[in-house]
This record gives sequence, C-alpha cells and structure tokens, in this order.
Amino acid sequence: NFDVGHGGGAFSFRQAIPAIQQGFLPNVISSDLHSQSMNSGFKDMANLLSKFMNMGLTMEEVVLRATWNPAQVINRKDLGHLDVGAEADIAVFTLRKGDFGFLDIRRTKIDGDRRLETEMTIRSGKVVWDLNGLSVPYWESEFK
Repeated sequence: NFDVGHGGGAFSFRQAIPAIQQGFLPNVISSDLHSQSMNSGFKDMANLLSKFMNMGLTMEEVVLRATWNPAQVINRKDLGHLDVGAEADIAVFTLRKGDFGFLDIRRTKIDGDRRLETEMTIRSGKVVWDLNGLSVPYWESEFK
C-alpha cells in the first residue's frame, strides 16, 4: 500500500503531480500531524484532501483514501464506514469554490478552484467540532 503521510518533511508537488498524471495514486491519504506540518504545507486533513482534489482526484476518491482504505490497511473493519452498528465518526464538509493556493513542504505552490472546509466533526456520535453552530439551537429558542 502507498500512503501519502503528508507531514512537515515529506510531500512535494514535483513528485506527486507527475505520479498522479501517470496513474500512480496513493491507496491512503493520511498525515503526520505536528506543529511544523500544521503550520506549513499540511495545515489539516481538509486542506490535504483539497490538495489532491486540485491535483485531479475526485471527492469520492479522496474520501475513500482517507476513510475506508486506511481502515482496511490497519485491519480495522469496524472503522471507515457508516454501516448499521458502526461507530458514528463523521466529517461534514462544505465544498468552497474560488481561487485557492496549496503549498508543499518545499514551499512551492499550486493553484486550485476547490477547497473543502470542515463544518462539523462527529466522533462516536458526539459533535466535537462545529464551525458554524449547525448542531445547536438559535439563542432566541431558549425564550420560546
């Protein structure tokens, strides 16, 4: 299996773009999260998935490589899906369209027209991240 493992020291457009153009796609899109990666080219998983979408993969292809495929690689058949009885681990994204820039570890850039923005994260059925308050009532509802 080929895993991206984007961190602060390993991910270069100079290698990734020609590989993708030649049909060599990663099986898994993952990160090596630490202070140097989140403050440089990696940023977060939504940014990493967006990078790959702007290099030619579809949203379905990046989601597969960040959910189901990694679960299979680590032999965790209980993860990476939303079947009945599975733990509810869900990421809710908004697909933004516009002009965006994406960096690699060499501090080179590609332009893109799509970016995923994390709206909400649900871990084991509980909301743990809610960017725009989608999971809570408006303040006026307390007085009705």
